[in-house]
Amino acid sequence: MVMVALMTLSGLSFAGNKATIMVSATVIARVSQSLIHQVSSINVTEGDIKRGFIEIPSGTILQIKTNSRNGYTLHFEGENELFKEVTVIDKGRTTILSSGGGFIHQTNSGGNAEVKDLSYKLLLNENIQSGSYSWPFRVKASLL
Repeated sequence: MVMVALMTLSGLSFAGNKATIMVSATVIARVSQSLIHQVSSINVTEGDIKRGFIEIPSGTILQIKTNSRNGYTLHFEGENELFKEVTVIDKGRTTILSSGGGFIHQTNSGGNAEVKDLSYKLLLNENIQSGSYSWPFRVKASLL
């Protein structure tokens, strides 16, 4: 947002004079996110254990808006012993992260809000048991 202040100077005459005014503005980069959907738990079956992985379509859906020319990162944070690594799928783009998380760079969306529909493939640890587990990590959008 740029604000311009005008002042009236009484008693001064500027007729015939020219002046140049330089105006500059700094736009502070920001990013905001709204969580639309987040899977709250993972159900691991014997079939998942035999296969060695579990797939979670549309596990996280975020709405993100940024004005940063450099884009932003999606940070995945978590501590768990459920899986060895996680594959994050976003519009056909596949990124492999460690079980502790990581980040994925996202380009600028032109200032428009965009929806990120993230799917996951979790490579399970050998010692995992079948059952229901809490969702293992958080996703947060941050500036670079």
